[in-house]
Amino acid sequence: MRKLFAVMILAGGMAFAADGAAIFKSKGCASCHQPNADTVGPSLKKIAKAYAGKEAELVKFLKGQAPAIVDPAKEAIMKAQLTMVKNLPEDQLKALAQYMLSFK
Repeated sequence: MRKLFAVMILAGGMAFAADGAAIFKSKGCASCHQPNADTVGPSLKKIAKAYAGKEAELVKFLKGQAPAIVDPAKEAIMKAQLTMVKNLPEDQLKALAQYMLSFK
């Protein structure tokens, strides 16, 4: 029974990340953020490293309620882009954050 529960928890997390991938793509985030390379914005790998263990802080940033901890000099550029995600429902923001944090 414990194994089944663990599988359900892991599958739920993977589904959340998959939803986050869809949100990431549909909101155009990939035009500035790539998995392994800095472009206009920092790479997802760099974001995941900076926010490791800080999912709630990343969600706050996505809501426009916390300063950037990755490349703060570009925060003004990102603030304009946050309008596309900051009003998403909490579960979608968490899914987006989990997707971003999956690039370890």
